[in-house]
Amino acid sequence: MSPDSPADVELPVQKQLDAYNARDIDAFMAWWSDDCEYHEFPDRLLARGASEIRARHVERFKEPNLFGRLINRITVANLVVDQETVTRDFPEGPGKVDVVAIYEIQAGKIAKAWFKMGPPRLHAAAAISLRPATAEDAGAILALTREAYAKWVPVIGREPLPMTANYELAVRQHRIDLLHVDGRLAAVIEMIPGADQFFIENVAVAPTFQHRGFGRTLLAHAERVAAAEGYAVIRLLTNKLFAANVQLYSALGYGIDREERSSLGVAVIMSKPVQAGI
Repeated sequence: MSPDSPADVELPVQKQLDAYNARDIDAFMAWWSDDCEYHEFPDRLLARGASEIRARHVERFKEPNLFGRLINRITVANLVVDQETVTRDFPEGPGKVDVVAIYEIQAGKIAKAWFKMGPPRLHAAAAISLRPATAEDAGAILALTREAYAKWVPVIGREPLPMTANYELAVRQHRIDLLHVDGRLAAVIEMIPGADQFFIENVAVAPTFQHRGFGRTLLAHAERVAAAEGYAVIRLLTNKLFAANVQLYSALGYGIDREERSSLGVAVIMSKPVQAGI
């Protein structure tokens, strides 16, 4: 592969997009040159140098629903042009915006970038409801969970355990609540109230409804349930390779208690104090 091949030119662009979606500022900045420039197309300079671009994105990465979806990519010489749809938290509310991004690559890093944004499209107000699952919901819970976790199969080389769980049994033994949006099942959360801890076994959001804050809604719901039942701590675990999950839970106040290695990989056990009256 030659240094000027399209794959080499595209690599820093894809890597910074991956880091953008993971809200990992260090990984993001690793692909920008020290003297990079960041423009609003065609020529309005927004930031010059890595420190200014870093500061700009530290604030951007605080948005809970931030996510850039690549629609199309064109590479010509050392220029990469991306068409994206970006989910943002605008002052008026969450929504999406179309973006054309042009990246100039030099020495394997982004030297200059230009961005053209369309008008924001706010998400329509949705009718959201929560209810406990019943035995009749087991099949729908399994189907949604398999869809939600499918993206992790190539990451860990197997199906995550929630994809193969027995939800007919789980509905009877655990508390599973369902979140519906405009009458459609959008997300589920499985909770296990134990003798000395309140444990979140599974949170799954259907792909169609991801990046709209519904996972955060269910996690906040779990905290209210734990508080109402008198628990002092709420716990969960995730695979260490699910970096976006670890990032999300950390942003929501969960700390890492420990890591446990097994034949299935490395599990990250996390916990958060429950606030009374939440």
